Amino acid sequence: MSMRNHVADRPPGMRDVFPQRAGDRRRLENQLLEFFEAHGYDMVSSGSFEYVDTLLRGRSIHDSEDWIQIFDTTGRAVALRPDMTPSIARMAAPLLSAGRESVLWCYAEKVYHRTTDPASLSWLSGKAAESTQVGVECIGRGGREADVDILALCRRATDSLGLTEWQMVVSHAMFAPAFLVAVGTPESAVEALLGCLTKGDYVGFRRIAAEAGVSHDVLSWLQAQNPFSSQEMQVPDEIDWTASPAGERAVAAWDDLVSLAQELEERGLADGITFDLTLHRDLTYYTGIVFEVFAPGVGAPIALGGRYDDLLSYFGVSAPAVGFTFEIERALAAKDEGVWPTKPNQQSAREVP
Repeated sequence: MSMRNHVADRPPGMRDVFPQRAGDRRRLENQLLEFFEAHGYDMVSSGSFEYVDTLLRGRSIHDSEDWIQIFDTTGRAVALRPDMTPSIARMAAPLLSAGRESVLWCYAEKVYHRTTDPASLSWLSGKAAESTQVGVECIGRGGREADVDILALCRRATDSLGLTEWQMVVSHAMFAPAFLVAVGTPESAVEALLGCLTKGDYVGFRRIAAEAGVSHDVLSWLQAQNPFSSQEMQVPDEIDWTASPAGERAVAAWDDLVSLAQELEERGLADGITFDLTLHRDLTYYTGIVFEVFAPGVGAPIALGGRYDDLLSYFGVSAPAVGFTFEIERALAAKDEGVWPTKPNQQSAREVP
């Protein structure tokens, strides 16, 4: 085969962006950055590469399987950053160590993942090798009020784009792992079950649970919990799931969500937000709330984030932190010929048929 047949090839997962679309993307980036700066967040930037050991702080070694890695001239492994949060934590740690109380930063950067899947040529698949993120990180503020503030900021940022047809789904990173163990799920099956929740594979979840000998309908229990409507967990009385360390962790996470729901209602922010405790993120540094924003016609979240109170400790300083990012290509995909949808959508983005 001649070289001539390959001159226009591009690596899997990459995409060319032509004038009109490239301009739309840049305008969307700038609009969000201006919004965040107007709300007190200063723009920062970092290099595209990070040391692999930097990215692994607060994460599982298995996370690195999807990273694009090479070795630098000193022999240390480096990777194209898969997300911005570790880079922000690395940058902020020296400032906090020097006495700064908090950091409010925003950014607009590319992130990268290794892929050989032809379907990942679409940014809508959630598996693109290259994508654009515009987000914020609030470091130094902990607690319920800070969580509500970050959710409110994400709501306002979404509204500022003119996107009215959206839904925010909220959960807690610590709940599902603790709850699964607390109700008697074999620990050997927990990781696989959490992987199914991350992918939204409820059929796979039920299959793995059955193979592990789980007699309870744990998935239905997770789906039934709603901190907006009840302060008590909806679990059959005969299941004594709270009398264990895992149960205590699950109860603590549940109480956090109940307090969050109450604060959202008191501040008039509950509209458009649902709780779904099957929502689980595969980023292991999350320690508190996690959330995703969905829009019709896009098969992955247009925005996502959460709380990561332990990550800064891996960089030598203890500080609470929370943030979120918009996936710009997905947000653009929610447009219809340049006009944001206006018809409200009443169905949950993660509703199970």
